[in-house]
Amino acid sequence: MPDVIVEGDEETVTTAEGSAHEAAVAEGATAVQAGQAAESAEQAKAAAEVALQAAQANAETAEAVTEATARADGSAAAASVSADMVMDALKAQTQAITTLAEELKASRKAAAPEATPRPAAPDREPGGGGRRWVKR
Repeated sequence: MPDVIVEGDEETVTTAEGSAHEAAVAEGATAVQAGQAAESAEQAKAAAEVALQAAQANAETAEAVTEATARADGSAAAASVSADMVMDALKAQTQAITTLAEELKASRKAAAPEATPRPAAPDREPGGGGRRWVKR
């Protein structure tokens, strides 16, 4: 292709030289972008590996939480049974104390002497009983 010179502009550049220059610039930009793409791919791969490790750690943690929840449920059930047993024992103890109190009351009532009326004090005249000692 012959060189074409554009006349009238202050800068004169041939079409072939301009195209070659643009091709070289494009080739350099492509090389830079390819290098950046490769670097980005490596970073993405590293990020994916970190994400995978985090996901595995989360899965292990989830398993541990599931096991702990199952143990907690079992402990709660056992605690509920224990609380019911304690309540039953307290009710039985209260009933036993009530029964013993009633038996004690009945035995005291049975052991008490019969109340016989006392004879009334004899009538006497005021001031006529002799000496009287008064504690002051």
